[in-house]
Amino acid sequence: MRTRQVRTPKLKYEYELYISKEYDSIKKQDYILFEFRTVKVFRNFIYKINVQKNIELNKRLLEFNVEGLSAPVIDFSKSGYANFEYKFYDFTYNDYQIKLLRNGKNPIFYTFKIEIDKISIISKPKKSFLELIIKE
Repeated sequence: MRTRQVRTPKLKYEYELYISKEYDSIKKQDYILFEFRTVKVFRNFIYKINVQKNIELNKRLLEFNVEGLSAPVIDFSKSGYANFEYKFYDFTYNDYQIKLLRNGKNPIFYTFKIEIDKISIISKPKKSFLELIIKE
């Protein structure tokens, strides 16, 4: 008797983008942390997400081009999700637009607001390859 091939369930999102307000004790300055993570957890290695960024402060536009994954350069294996972090120091308390691309194509836009006590999502696309999550 032939066994059925086991397929992993299709995920709604490929990536997650966590946004949080943090404090750098060395620079003594607040910053906004953008942490990209894969939804998939890798068993053998923790990969790195390759992201190209373009920040246009005068337009309040943060562009991130998610290019894919790269293999780690380590001597031992470890499990976990792939990630990429960007610390945004030069922010003001205002609205910002995030332009997200996957391999330089199909841009999607999120708008979020940075306030003194919180960060909130103002608008998001109907369809996206990642889920944007605000961390308190």
